[in-house]
Amino acid sequence: MNYDEKAGNRFFCFKFVLMKLVEPNGLIDNLYKYVNTNIELAKLEVQERIEEGIKRVMIMGLMAIIALLFLLFFFITLALLLNYWLDSSFMGFLIVTVLLAFLLGGAFFVIQRKEDKANEPEQELSIDKD
Repeated sequence: MNYDEKAGNRFFCFKFVLMKLVEPNGLIDNLYKYVNTNIELAKLEVQERIEEGIKRVMIMGLMAIIALLFLLFFFITLALLLNYWLDSSFMGFLIVTVLLAFLLGGAFFVIQRKEDKANEPEQELSIDKD
């Protein structure tokens, strides 16, 4: 085999490989499949994150309901205990109600102050150089 035949065979192989790579159906199909696979992967990742968020919200909601039930029974028990100590049928509930009203007012006051501080415009410090 002489040099021209070897060069011709190499050119033919290179041309064959190049044509396979840039073949309209092959390259475009591979690119299309690659893009679709990436899109599907992104969709699955987003769906997984949403499911994790929903699970977390459900668990937090359940914990909040259990905490509220605990507080309800705790305050009822406290009111009944105060009724027993004060030998009254309503004073314990009155004391617990006033206590809860003070707690609610204090929480409202603290939240209101935080909102006021957050809404205040920041003052810029300017230094005049003479």
